[in-house]
Amino acid sequence: MTSDSTTNSRKRKHQEEEKSIEMNYVVKDGIRYLSPYWSTYKCCAKGRWLNRKLVDVFSKEFISTNPHYAKIAIITGRMFINGKKMTDPNYIIKNANTIVHVAHRHEHEILDQKIEVIDDNENFYVVNKPPSLPVHACGKYKIHSVLEQIRLQNGINGLRVLYRLDRTVSGVLIFAKNYEADVEFKEIMKNGGIHKEYIALVEGIFPDNEIVCEEPLGNLVINMGIQCVRKDGKNARSIFNKIWSDGKKSLVKCKIESGRTHQIRVHLQYIGYPIINDKLYNTKAWGENKGKNADYGKDIETLAKHIGDSHKSSLWHENPNLEYEENMRKWANGEVEPPVIEINDTETLDQLPNFDPLCLSCNVVKKPIPSDHFQLYLHCLKYETDKWKYETKLPAWAERGTNIEV
Repeated sequence: MTSDSTTNSRKRKHQEEEKSIEMNYVVKDGIRYLSPYWSTYKCCAKGRWLNRKLVDVFSKEFISTNPHYAKIAIITGRMFINGKKMTDPNYIIKNANTIVHVAHRHEHEILDQKIEVIDDNENFYVVNKPPSLPVHACGKYKIHSVLEQIRLQNGINGLRVLYRLDRTVSGVLIFAKNYEADVEFKEIMKNGGIHKEYIALVEGIFPDNEIVCEEPLGNLVINMGIQCVRKDGKNARSIFNKIWSDGKKSLVKCKIESGRTHQIRVHLQYIGYPIINDKLYNTKAWGENKGKNADYGKDIETLAKHIGDSHKSSLWHENPNLEYEENMRKWANGEVEPPVIEINDTETLDQLPNFDPLCLSCNVVKKPIPSDHFQLYLHCLKYETDKWKYETKLPAWAERGTNIEV
C-alpha cells in the first residue's frame, strides 16, 4: 500500500446482517480513511424497554447526533422490527422484539498499521494491538476495529474477546479461539492468576518508591465511558513503579489487580502523575489540579457536565450546518415532508445512494484529526500465568531519551 493515493476494495461480512459489501479506503500521511457506507445496528428488546414507545427508547438509549433523528428515521422507514419495516414512532416495544436500524455510517480514521501476530495456537490468538482502533465494533468504529481487521487481513473469524484495551492503547491482546479456552482464561483471571503489566509515560518526576492506589472508581459521564474516583465506585487496585525519569516526564510500570474501565488512567490522574497525552484525564476541565486527589473544585454533577461538554462530537465540526438543523426540525414536526430513501430490506444496502440527507456527517465538514488523537502513551507490555507468557517489545515512545514534549 502506498502512502498517499492507494484505494482498496475489500469484501466484509456485516456482523449484524451477514452480508458482504464493497469497502473502499484511502491512506494519506499514514492515516487510513474509510469511505462512508450503509450499515445495520441490531439489538433485542431489553427489559427496561418493554411497554415504551419506539421513538422514546431510540432517542434516549442511544447517542444521536441530532435530537430529531430518531423520529425521522422511523417515519421514513429505516427501522425494522422482527424483519418488518416499522414506520410508527409510537409503536410499543414488546418482549422478543428484534430491532434493526439502517443507517449511513461514517467511521473515524485510524493509523494505517498492520496488526502484528504474537502467537496463534489451538487455544489463543495473540496480537500486539496498534493504537487508534477499538477491540470490537462500537460507535463510529466497525470495519476499523481489531476483530474486523484480523478478519480482513488474516481471514480469521469467531475469536472470543477476553478483555479490552482502550482505542488509543497498544499492546498485548489475547483472544480465545474456543469456548473451553475462553472459560479457562476467565476463571484464571477471576482467581487472580494472571499477571498484567503496563507501561505509561506520565508528567513529572515520579517518586522512587512504589505507589499503591486503591481508590474506588465509578461512572462520571456514562454515555462517553468517562470514569472518576468516587466513594460509591467499585474497588480497584493499581501498583506503580518508576522505570526512568528525565526531570520532566517519567516512564512508569503499572500493575493492576482489577480491571476497571480506564483504571490506570484515572489512578495516575488521582496521584498527580497523569499520562502526558491523555486528552480525557489530563486537562484543566477536572479543576486547577487536573483531578489530583479528586479535588475538582466543583460538585460531581457540575464536573460531569463540564467534562461531557468538553468532549462533544460537535467540537470536531468546523461549523454547524444551520440549514441541516432547521430541515431536521421541520421534517420531524411535519412542516415539510422528509426525504425518503427507499429501503425495502437489509440485504441490498450496497445499492443505496452515497449521500444521506438525514446523516449529520454528510452535512458538516469535519476538522482535521490531530496526531495525538490516535495514540495514548499507555501500552500493555505483558500478560502472564504459570503456564504461558505473552509480551511485546517497548514502543518507541517508551525509550529513554525520546523527544516528547510535556
